[in-house]
Amino acid sequence: MEKRNVDVVVISDVHLGTYGCKAKELVAYLKSITPSLLILNGDIIDGWQFSKRYFPAAHMAVIKEVLNLMMKQGTRVFYITGNHDEQMRRYTDFPIRKFYPHR
Repeated sequence: MEKRNVDVVVISDVHLGTYGCKAKELVAYLKSITPSLLILNGDIIDGWQFSKRYFPAAHMAVIKEVLNLMMKQGTRVFYITGNHDEQMRRYTDFPIRKFYPHR
């Protein structure tokens, strides 16, 4: 499948870790594009309803695909926390790229 080159993609309210999440559809979309910039605009992981008992492989596949965009395709990713993923705020300004200096 040929990927579409896009400048900016904004995704919000994914709510990974909940039963209503459309993770499979999101993974299919992410695999179909090559964005220069990906903005994760809040409520990507749902900390309010998060349970260690429910985080299926499809939800982990979303995270893996975002990392794939960063590491293999050079996509810049910005994560803006929302009210459901406020626990991620402690990682503000955490540069993942520093662990992968070749990019």
